[in-house]
This record gives sequence, C-alpha cells and structure tokens, in this order.
Amino acid sequence: MNRRRPKPKPRRTIAERETAASQQTTSLPDAILQQHIFSSIPTKLAIRTSVLSKRWRHVWSETPSLSIDCHRSESDPESVNLTLARHYSSPKITSFHLAISCKARRNIDNLIEFAMSRNTEKLSLDFHESYTGAYSFPDSFYASCSLNQLLLESATIDSIPTTVSWTSLKTLSLMGCVLSDESCAKILSGSPLLECLTLYCGELERLDLSKSPRVKSLDVEILEPVMEIVAPHVHRLRLSHSDESKCSLGDVSSLTEARLNIRCSKRLGFMFDDFGDPETGFANSLQVMVLETLVKLQNVEKLTLSLQDARSVVSPTTCIGKAWKRVNVGNRRVWTCLSRNS
Repeated sequence: MNRRRPKPKPRRTIAERETAASQQTTSLPDAILQQHIFSSIPTKLAIRTSVLSKRWRHVWSETPSLSIDCHRSESDPESVNLTLARHYSSPKITSFHLAISCKARRNIDNLIEFAMSRNTEKLSLDFHESYTGAYSFPDSFYASCSLNQLLLESATIDSIPTTVSWTSLKTLSLMGCVLSDESCAKILSGSPLLECLTLYCGELERLDLSKSPRVKSLDVEILEPVMEIVAPHVHRLRLSHSDESKCSLGDVSSLTEARLNIRCSKRLGFMFDDFGDPETGFANSLQVMVLETLVKLQNVEKLTLSLQDARSVVSPTTCIGKAWKRVNVGNRRVWTCLSRNS
C-alpha cells in the first residue's frame, strides 16, 4: 500500500517572514530587550523604537547601557540632553559611552552630570582629538563611589580644581590625553582601589605609584623627552616609546612580566659613530638606551623586547646573561627572555 507524501507547506514570502520575526521580537520580555538588544546598539536607534507601538514607547528608557555618538552620527547633543532628562528612568547605568566634540561644552557638562547622577559603573568619554580645546570637567566628574572603569580619549586633564574621590575605580585608561604631573598625583591619591592603569599622555614626566599598592598592571606610552617611573608594586609592565625619548625606571622590584617596545626614528644623522657610519652609530646609541632599561628589568620572569625598524642592534643575550629567543615580526625584531634562571 502506497502512502501519500504530505503536501509541502507553502513557502512564506519575505514579508511574511519579516512579520513573524518582528512579532517574536516584540514579544520578548522588557529585560531581554533592554539588557541584550538595546544595550548593544547606539542609543539613538534604541530611542527610535519608541514609535513602534505603545508598549515600546518607554522600553528603551530603562536600558542600563547607553552609547551616544555625536561625532559620526547626526545626533544633536542638545536634543540628546533633553531626551535623557525627560524620559530616561533607570536609576543606575552600567555603561555610558559618549563621543563628542569639545565645542559642545555646555552639553558635555550636562551629559557627564547626568551619567554621574545615575551611579554609572563604566564611563567612556571620547573627544575625538579635540583636546586643544581644553575642556574642563565639572566638579561632579571627580567624585563618584560607583565608577569602577573609566576611559578618556583626547582629553585635557592639566588642572584639577578639587580633590579626586573615585573610591571604587579599578581600571583607568587615558588615551591621547594631556595630563600634568600634579593632576596625575591627585588622581592616584583619590583612587585607592586602582588595579589597572593605562597612560598614553603628553606632559606627563613623572609617575610615582609607590603609594598605590593595588596597581598591578601598568601600560605607558612615553610622549615626552624624559619620563620617570616609580612602580614598586606593579607586576606587569608594558612600556612604549621612541628612540628620541627616554624612560628612567626607579623601583620596579615586584615586576614579573615586562614588555618593552621602542620605535626607531629615521633621523640618524646626529648618531654618527667615530667612523661616520650612521647605522652603526644609531645602533650603539640605541643599544645603550635599551641596556639602561634592561638593567632594571633583569629579574622579571617574562621579558619581551621589541625594536621596530631597528636593523643593526645586537641581541641582548650577552649583555644581561639570559637566554633569549629572537623572532622577526614584520619590520620588528623581537627578543623574548626564555627563562628567569637561564
């Protein structure tokens, strides 16, 4: 007896599939929409969903993560301010990202004060290389018991009018910023729980972490001719600078892992050796600079040295009495210490 095969179901049109997907999305609980969907898209798009239906009108307003880009998008800082002030209802923000030009100073003040008033845990401010405008942060920015991660890009922090009180801050990253020695000292003093510190800052000439015992990870890009670093409690150090700048390392006795990255300049004329050979003279000068740093790092368990664009620099093996493995990575020569006791 032959059984008839069931007739295949008619294929749904694209419009029908889109409608079904839309219905599935709109039926999701508010918490799923807020924490897993709205938190992963720009806030501008999340706000637009309020026109979909009555139910969606206020769903976005309790999204714990906000991302506002007034630089790449057409978002008007003033309208963003008004929308958040009138409609945002969540008492706590887990993550707040703002990309904006320093020209909108009043709006920046309002947005930062809004973020701080909602007990923001993770704050990211990107001024898009506009630090020449020298924006001054409001006093409320420097006082927070909830902030545990802070990222600033292209900001100027050369004068802090008040003391800093970031009592929960554990991770601080200042990228492409202007940071005076005095301001840096105030920040460290007011961040007792700080563990991870990243500084790519101009005007910073001295970094003293002797009174910051919890800082275990340090990443520094030296932008000044000379910089002094004292970090007796740091375990992991990443240090980058050009051959035209110099790092003076003080107490780094707790280091177990270090990475030194030196970018070599093309201007070799002032480094001639006694025989007038620019390449050899450059190598000798660079070798001295590297060895002065390696002397301070000779007790670490893992040490990586990367010299970008260097050609005539010898291996440091014979200089510090350790076994090194050399690896060519593009235009870099990288040496990695194989063992502390080698």
